[in-house]
Amino acid sequence: MGIIMAVLLGVLSLFLLWTLWGRMAHALQMLQQCHYMNDRFTTWIAGHRLVALPVPLSVLVIAYWVLVVVSFLFPMPGSILTIGTVVIGVLGLGIIKISSGVSKESKKPLKITARVWRIIATGSILMLLIAGLGSFFLGANGLMLLSQIAGWLLTFNLFAYVVMLLANEINKPMENSIRLGFINDARRIVKESPSLDVIGVTGSYGKTSTKHALNAILSEQFNTLMTPESYNTPMGITITIRNYLKPIHSKFIAEMGAYKVGEINELCEIAYPKYGVLTSVGPQHLETFKTIDNVKQTKFELIEYLPEDGIGFINIDDENIRDYYENKFSGKCTVYTYGIEREADYRAGDIVVSEKGTTFNVTFRDGSVHQFQTKLLGRHNIYNTVASIALGNELGIPVEKMKVAVRKMKPVTHRLELRRNGNFTIIDDAFNSNPVGSKMALEVLGQMNGKRIVLTPGMVDLGTAQYELNKAYGTYMKDTCDHVILVGKKQTEPIQEGLKEVGFPEERVTVAENLTEAFKVMYEVVEPGAFVLIENDLPELFAE
Repeated sequence: MGIIMAVLLGVLSLFLLWTLWGRMAHALQMLQQCHYMNDRFTTWIAGHRLVALPVPLSVLVIAYWVLVVVSFLFPMPGSILTIGTVVIGVLGLGIIKISSGVSKESKKPLKITARVWRIIATGSILMLLIAGLGSFFLGANGLMLLSQIAGWLLTFNLFAYVVMLLANEINKPMENSIRLGFINDARRIVKESPSLDVIGVTGSYGKTSTKHALNAILSEQFNTLMTPESYNTPMGITITIRNYLKPIHSKFIAEMGAYKVGEINELCEIAYPKYGVLTSVGPQHLETFKTIDNVKQTKFELIEYLPEDGIGFINIDDENIRDYYENKFSGKCTVYTYGIEREADYRAGDIVVSEKGTTFNVTFRDGSVHQFQTKLLGRHNIYNTVASIALGNELGIPVEKMKVAVRKMKPVTHRLELRRNGNFTIIDDAFNSNPVGSKMALEVLGQMNGKRIVLTPGMVDLGTAQYELNKAYGTYMKDTCDHVILVGKKQTEPIQEGLKEVGFPEERVTVAENLTEAFKVMYEVVEPGAFVLIENDLPELFAE
C-alpha cells in the first residue's frame, strides 16, 4: 500500500511540476511584455486574477495546508494525508487547466533570453528555500515528505506569477549592473564609428512604419541598419548596436519608444542621433505618462537632443507637436516640417487611394513637385512616407531613386496589410490600435467598393481617456462600415455607446465573446467582394 501511495504522489508531483513550469513561462511572457516593469506587471496580475490567482485554486491550497496542520497536531495514518493530497492535487490540476484556458494567446511569444533564465533561477531558488525551510520545521519524512513536495508544488502553482514578480525585483541590482555594462559598450561602438549617421524615430504612433519607410528609401543609396521589431528600448537598441552594427553601415535607424519622461533622452545617450523624426503625439501609455504634456515633452526629447548640425523632421499637422514646437521647443538643430493639411517644408497632396495602393504628390521645400506611388494604404502611411522622403532628400538621395523605393515598399505586418482570403479581402491592421491610426483605417475601409466589415476589440492602453476615445471610435464607424463585429462585451461598451449615439443599426452590430466567435460571425456575414478591417488583435496584456 505504501508503494502505491508513493507512486501516486510521485506522478502527481511530476504533473504539478509540469504545470508549474507552464505558469512560470506564461508569467515571464507577460512580464516580458511589460518590459520587466513590476508596476505594469502588478497591474496585469490585478486585472487577470482568474489566470494569475484563481480563487478555486486558493481554496484548495488552503485546504491542503489545513490538512497538513491537522495531521501535524493530531497524528493520523499517513494514508489519510496521502489520499487527501492526491484528491486535492488532482482537483488543482483541473483548476489550473481551466484557468489557463481563460488566458488568450498573446501577440508576442516568450523570448528565452539570459535575463529570463536568471529570473527562473532566482525564482527556483526562492521556491526551494521556502519549501525546504517549511518541510524542515514540519519535520516531514517518508510519505509525509512526498505529500509535502506535492503540496508545495501546488502552492507554487498558485503563486507562480507572484514568485516571478519577486524574482524580478530581487534581480534588479544585478540586472542594472549587467545592463549598464552592455550600454557602455554600445556607446563605445557608436562613438568609434565616425562615418555613421544615426537617425532616431519616435512618436506615439507610426514609429515602426516610418522606420521601415526610411530603411527602404535610405537603402537605395546607403548601407543601412534598422532596429528589429520592438527593439525600441535601451536594451533593444543596445543589442542591435552590439550584435548587428558593422563598420560597413553608414546609416543606423533607431526606433525609440518610451513610457516615462526622460526615457527618449536615455536612448539618445546610447545611440547619439544626428537626425530625428517625430511622427505624432497622442494619448498613448497615459497610465505611465499621466498627462499629454508629459508625452509631448518626452517625444520632443529626441529633437531637442540633436546637435546643431543635425536635422529634425516633425509632423506639423499633429496639433500636439505643433503646440509644443511653437511654445516650448528649445532645441538647437534645424527643424523641417512635413504634413498634408498645413503648409510645410515637405507637403503631400493630390492623394488618390484604391485597393491597389496610393498615388500622391510631394511638394519639396524648394517648391518642386514630385509624384509618388505606393502599395501602402492610409493617410498615416502617407505621413510616414513623406517624412522619409524629406530625410532622404536632405541626405542627397536622387528623387528617382526615392520613387523606386516608395513604389517597392511593402506594408509592415499587421499594419493596413491587404490580404486576399478567398473571394473577399482582409485589411489587416491588427497591431496595437490607436486613436489616429484606427480612424485612418476606417477611412481606408470607407473608400473600398464592396461590403465593408470591421472586426475589433477596441483600443487599449489609453489611460483615463480610453472610454471616450473608444466611444468616438464607434461614432466614426457610421459612414465607413456596413457591419460591425466587436470582441468582448465589457471592453467594447464605449464603442457600442458610440454606435447607438449616431444611430447605427443594431441588427448590423454583433458582440462576440472572443476572437474565435468573432471570426465565425465574420464568415457568416461576409460576401464576395467584401472588405474586412481587422483593427487591433487584443494582446493578452490588456485583454478583459
